[in-house]
Amino acid sequence: MSFALLLTTALALAGFLATSIQGFSVATGIGAGSAIARVLVRRHVGWAIPTVLFSLFSQSMVIFYFVGTGRLVKDEVASLAEVDQKPILAALRRFKAQTSPPATFALAAAIAVFVLGAAVHTRTLPSWVHLAASVFAVALHLWAFFAEWRAFTENNRLMDDPIAWVRELVER
Repeated sequence: MSFALLLTTALALAGFLATSIQGFSVATGIGAGSAIARVLVRRHVGWAIPTVLFSLFSQSMVIFYFVGTGRLVKDEVASLAEVDQKPILAALRRFKAQTSPPATFALAAAIAVFVLGAAVHTRTLPSWVHLAASVFAVALHLWAFFAEWRAFTENNRLMDDPIAWVRELVER
């Protein structure tokens, strides 16, 4: 599951990059003529919608993943001594703290880029606002991807065998 979530985050990131490159084509095509501009805008929006959906899905699922796996691990270690539970529970809180902010901000940035794109299309805002939001969304998705990668790696080791994970922690 963690691999699938990382993959969808990577796909959203790739989609933002591809859609941003297409945005430059749209900007140059608008000056070339209305028929070309309509085709370019349609293609740009056609890529933007799945990109935003991948982002919304992946980032919201990352948040729910750590809530769900945290509950599973807590139930599994409930019979352990409190001394052994403490580092596990602290790790679960740390995983949520590492992934929830970047996931939430990346999710919000995806929505903002989409809404600002509509505002640019209706000429309510200048195009640089949409471009700046897109660059910011890419940066936030990179942050989310690497934060999630680290947390998924450690969380998977913890979920495989919580008792062995605690022993490893003590040996370090």
